[in-house]
This record gives sequence, C-alpha cells and structure tokens, in this order.
Amino acid sequence: MDYVSEIKRGNKLIFEEVYHKYHNRFYFYVLRNTASDDLAEEVVQMSFVKVWEKRSELSSSFPIEVQIARIARSVLIDILRRKAIERSALDAIKQNADAVIARDPAADKQLVEKVQEAIESLPPQCKKIFILSREGGLTHLQIADHLSVSPKTVENHISKALKVVRKAAALCFIMGL
Repeated sequence: MDYVSEIKRGNKLIFEEVYHKYHNRFYFYVLRNTASDDLAEEVVQMSFVKVWEKRSELSSSFPIEVQIARIARSVLIDILRRKAIERSALDAIKQNADAVIARDPAADKQLVEKVQEAIESLPPQCKKIFILSREGGLTHLQIADHLSVSPKTVENHISKALKVVRKAAALCFIMGL
C-alpha cells in the first residue's frame, strides 16, 4: 500500500490506518527518550496533526514511517526547547524574586499582585488556557482536548501569557518593588 500518495490525496481512512499502525511505535520512542507519558502523547498527536496538515508536502521518495519519524523528532526537539526556555525564564523570575524578597518582605506580595494583574489582563481564552496549564497542571494536549482547540492554539496562548507575565515581573524588579 502506498500510504504517502493516499494521504497526499486526502484519504482519511488511510491516514487513520497509518495512525493506528504507527502511533504506539512513536509513542514508545518518545516515552523511552523522555520518560514522560504526557510529553510522549503530545509529541505523537502533534506529529500526526502535522502529517495531515502538511500532507501535500509529503515526499513519495520516503516511506511514511520515515517521514513521521522525522516530524516526531522535530516536534520533540521544538517542545523540549520551548519547555527549557519556559523553565529558564521561570527560574530567572524566581531567582530575581528571591533576591528582591530577601531585601524587602513586602516585595513578595507586590510581585504576586502584579503577576495576578497581568494574568487578569489577558484575553479570556488566553487567561483560561494559562490557568489550566499553570494552576491546573494540564498538558497542552489535555487543554486542547478540553477546550476543543488545536495544541498549537494552546501553545500560542501560553506563549503570549508568559510574555505578559514576564513583562509584569520584570517591571517589578526594575522598579524595585
């Protein structure tokens, strides 16, 4: 069966067959490399979404599993990179907050207030997604399923929210609050 040409033609039944045939293989590959069930599921889901969205760009020169593997590897790297950036930004904010709080006990309350104000200022959907992620502890995929949006939409909203929160926290530090 030539899966690539069928998927390129938009054959959903063949795409579903490919999904069911290769899902576990890529899930366990990512799980083995990350030891995270949530991350493995997110990478696999995003990879298959990309395969479908970019189906017209699939190459007939390579088997579908090779192309899925390349996409999954790329998605995994992107997600790990994004998570590392988020972690380092949050660590930097925490370190700066610890330094400010050590000098001024009232700074903790002011920082929390400014960050809360920043979160409250977010557009409703962005705010809801950010809260589900940070306070609810949900993965991007879980949020996407819960709100019936794409994982990319969730990623974009969280990225936007983090920029707003970081800016508010940075202003606190600059102003010496």
